[in-house]
Amino acid sequence: MKKTLTSIAFAAVALAASVGAQANVVRATLDFETPIDGSPFLTYAGTPLLGNGDEFYQPGIAGHTMFFDPFSNSALAQPGDLVGAMITGTDSCSGVQCPANNASTYVGVVDDAVLLFGANDGFRFSIKSFKASFIGNTDPVAATPGFVRLQGMRNGVSTTATFALTGLDANNNLNFATIDTGAFGNIEWDYVYAYGFACPAPGSPGSPGTCTAFGTDRAQFALDDVVIEHVPEPGSLALLAVAGLAAGRVTRRRAA
Repeated sequence: MKKTLTSIAFAAVALAASVGAQANVVRATLDFETPIDGSPFLTYAGTPLLGNGDEFYQPGIAGHTMFFDPFSNSALAQPGDLVGAMITGTDSCSGVQCPANNASTYVGVVDDAVLLFGANDGFRFSIKSFKASFIGNTDPVAATPGFVRLQGMRNGVSTTATFALTGLDANNNLNFATIDTGAFGNIEWDYVYAYGFACPAPGSPGSPGTCTAFGTDRAQFALDDVVIEHVPEPGSLALLAVAGLAAGRVTRRRAA
C-alpha cells in the first residue's frame, strides 16, 4: 500500500480550542465524483480505465486525502492490465452488465481484481456503509451472484467481513444496494482491501454454494458512496481543523 509521512503545523489558538466544542465523530462519503491530484487514466470510448498498479485519489475526512490502488491478485499479472474502470451510469458499460440504478460515477472492479484504499497519511477510519452491486458478463445471473469482502488491516492484524450482492430485479437489471457493515464498522483501519466473490451461474458446473474469490475472472463488483468515520481521541480533537499538511510519498505495501 501507499503510506505517507506527514508533518503538522498548528497555531497556538488551535491548541487552545475547547475540546468540548468539537464534534465527537467526523464523517465523509467517498462518492468518486471529485478526483484529485490529476489522477491519470487511459480511456476507452470515453470511459476512464483502471490498470493494474494505477492509483487515484479522493477527498477524505477533514482534509485527509484517500488513495485507491486497484490491482490484480494473479501471479501472471502485468502492470497496466485491466482491473476496472470509473463508470458513469450505464453509458460507460461495454460488454458487461452494470447496475441500472446509479447515474453518478462509481468504481467498477473486474476480473477478480482487488481495490486497496486508505488515507495518504495513515489517518485511521472506519467504514459504516457502502453501496455495491454485482457486475455481470454474458453468463446467466444467480439469485445471489456474488459477494464483496472487506479486509481491514490495523497494526498488521487482518479482519474480514463478507456481504452478499443481489441478483436481477423484475426487469432483469442489476442494482446497487446500500450495505451496512455492522460490527466491522466499529473498528478504525489503517487501510482496507475490497474484493469480490463470484457464485456459479445457473446451469453451470459447480456446487450452488461454492463461490470463488480468485481464479474465475467473474468476481466483479461496483462500489460507490463509501461512508467513512473517525472518532478522535480527546487529545486529538483540536487537530482536526489544522491545515498545512506536508506529505511525501513512500513505497506502497501490499498484503497477500
